[in-house]
Amino acid sequence: MNDVSNRTVREFSEFLDSVEKNFPKPISSTAYEITMKSTIVSALITLDTEKKMDERFWNHLRVQRNILDFLYALWLDDDRTLVDEFSTIMQDLVEYDFEIIDKNMKQELNIA
Repeated sequence: MNDVSNRTVREFSEFLDSVEKNFPKPISSTAYEITMKSTIVSALITLDTEKKMDERFWNHLRVQRNILDFLYALWLDDDRTLVDEFSTIMQDLVEYDFEIIDKNMKQELNIA
């Protein structure tokens, strides 16, 4: 992992510590923030591992005071969602599970 990914992992850990200290805070907004910040960290690790982002963009992140908060704010200001990607993933999972069940049922019918 590069230094940006390492920093966001550390920042996420610090964020979780602050959430724990502030418990019980309104849980729905906190749950969303935890989920999105976790996803941001994972996305950065993937971008780093798969070398999908130019060094100049990593440098842009390096100069941010808190990379995770910076990216979370950018996410909140963007009108795109993960619905399309999530729906594709759900469809794949349902189809895969169906194929397994269908195959097992056909095997059982052939045995009987």
